[in-house]
Amino acid sequence: MSRIFREKKVFALFASVIFISVLLIFPSYCVQGISNGLVCASEIIIPSLFPYIVLSCFIMRSGADSIIGILFSKPMNRLFSVPQICAACIILSFIGGFPVGAKCVSVLYSQKKITAEQARQMMYFCVCPGPAFMISAVGTVMLGNRNAGVIIYISQIISGMIIGIITGYANKRKTAEYKTEKVCLSYKDNSGITSHILASVSDAADSVIGMTALILLFSMMENVIRNTGLYDLLGSLVSFSGADERFARIILPVLLEVTGGCNAVKEASLPLWCFALCTGFGGLCVHMQIFHICSDIHLKYGRYLLFRVINAMLSAVITFFICRVFSPAVQVFAAGGGDTAHISSATAAGSISLIVLSVIFVLTMHRGRFSAGTDIFQTIKNCLFRK
Repeated sequence: MSRIFREKKVFALFASVIFISVLLIFPSYCVQGISNGLVCASEIIIPSLFPYIVLSCFIMRSGADSIIGILFSKPMNRLFSVPQICAACIILSFIGGFPVGAKCVSVLYSQKKITAEQARQMMYFCVCPGPAFMISAVGTVMLGNRNAGVIIYISQIISGMIIGIITGYANKRKTAEYKTEKVCLSYKDNSGITSHILASVSDAADSVIGMTALILLFSMMENVIRNTGLYDLLGSLVSFSGADERFARIILPVLLEVTGGCNAVKEASLPLWCFALCTGFGGLCVHMQIFHICSDIHLKYGRYLLFRVINAMLSAVITFFICRVFSPAVQVFAAGGGDTAHISSATAAGSISLIVLSVIFVLTMHRGRFSAGTDIFQTIKNCLFRK
């Protein structure tokens, strides 16, 4: 154990030295990046997320989630194998935005309404960009077409539900463990409405402050990387292999932060499914926000990252096929040229995503009717969910 701690300290020291060097060598790039992050946070992130976080925390703290759970008890248990008390959390995660689901899960766990295992299961699929970001920011502002944002948002919901069904099927236990009556009665709160409102606003403020700080940090990193030519260097290296250089230029932005990733996809004039790929992954900035909020449930990052990649691929292929059917006219122009990005095209990524979707479809089949799918599913289950 001492060796592990020593390695962590060495890594922390190395990262600190690199960070200080960047601040001293590229001060103007750092300042500009933080300014860009402030604009993004003040104009997009905070207005679109703060009200949803307040509302979601109030619903969870006031006990209104139990009423929603009664209304959606059967779908929640049959689809996702979770207690009915989780219904409000799942619904809010799909309509609130990335950290809303994590905040709801954290509140449920702190109130002892769900177990740590159930909380971890929910965090594999209760991570979805909200309609305010997808439809308004990405669709209307970035792409100039509201329907494009709607398509990506629908693909995110479908992808999240598929992952929820898979994880629910894999984590299914005895029915008695999911009886809401036993779990819900373990927590009683006699606070008034005013106390719930104040607590919800306080929770939302803490979450927004943490999110804004991370956005500033990642925006600064992204601006330094962009202006120091690392994007161009990576693109040149990839071009030697015969791959499209545009894809190389979006790798780092997509990995770092979702808003910057979407802007990079737009500048590269890539298809619409690339936007779904970017928002489905979420970026390391969103991942750190979620892990900060859900630190008490001890979520494993490797497994969480695996489901983020699966979610990104699923949402990309769903967007690809929706665009094949509806074909909305979205013009995305690169910053340097005037090339139009077609929403759908027969690409290798689309074919790979189709294969992945087909495999997952097989894995979700009923055991009694598809024994071959069951064997594959059991193998994947043992790999992903072994203790």
